[in-house]
Amino acid sequence: MDIRAHIYSPLQNTAVWLGAWVYDLVATEDIIDAFVDLGGPHTFGDGGLLDLLRVVRGTVQPLVDAPFDSPVISLVLSGPGDAPGLPAGSEAARRVTRSGEGALVVRGVDKLTSYALIPERRGDSTDWTWLPVEGLLPAGAAVSPGEADQLLSEATSRAAMVIEGTAYSSLAPRSLKNPRLTVGSLSDFYDTPGLPHAVPARSAKLFARADRVAAIVETVQSTIGDHSLDPQLIPLWHHIRTARMVGVDYALADFARA
Repeated sequence: MDIRAHIYSPLQNTAVWLGAWVYDLVATEDIIDAFVDLGGPHTFGDGGLLDLLRVVRGTVQPLVDAPFDSPVISLVLSGPGDAPGLPAGSEAARRVTRSGEGALVVRGVDKLTSYALIPERRGDSTDWTWLPVEGLLPAGAAVSPGEADQLLSEATSRAAMVIEGTAYSSLAPRSLKNPRLTVGSLSDFYDTPGLPHAVPARSAKLFARADRVAAIVETVQSTIGDHSLDPQLIPLWHHIRTARMVGVDYALADFARA
């Protein structure tokens, strides 16, 4: 099982960079650099990254210029027990479930039409699919940033106690005797290429805590390969994904108010 696919997606930072760009808070050169860091060369239909950016801006510009109603770009993640936040049975929902990475949902002017941007990783490059999504989107997580942060805080404490309260380290390779070293290196990985300067502190805090919990989970379940703790750790995946989605929504709402 690919643990990382359930707890981390480069789409989190992609969504924030894209949102900051459509609100003119970062330069085009900066978002291009961020996209390349997050997914190498990009293809979009018969074109490339600039075509993708052009389509997204053209779709959301009327909403950017209007009073804020809801985030113009949102992050959709799914995993065990969590269906993607897309109409059930839609082609977009099926593709997101297959990809395992998630999608960006771009709002259309018509509330009954949105668009799903779904990545497919091909080695060091990324191919994007743009799919219309008809109908109302399912309601997002009814969790505020503060509540998501509290859930992750509690999850962090539980995960740390579970890890350090077991004897797994006596069986682990020498390089993994101290799990905090591995956790730190994974947290650095999750944070690449960082966030735009305009991201609100509350979103940044949520992402940082999600990265921390994700790194702890991956250290035990994947790097060390100890699955005896799966019953305790797998439920944390939901809190990690929720925090990432809530953090993106909060950032996009903040960009709209800037």
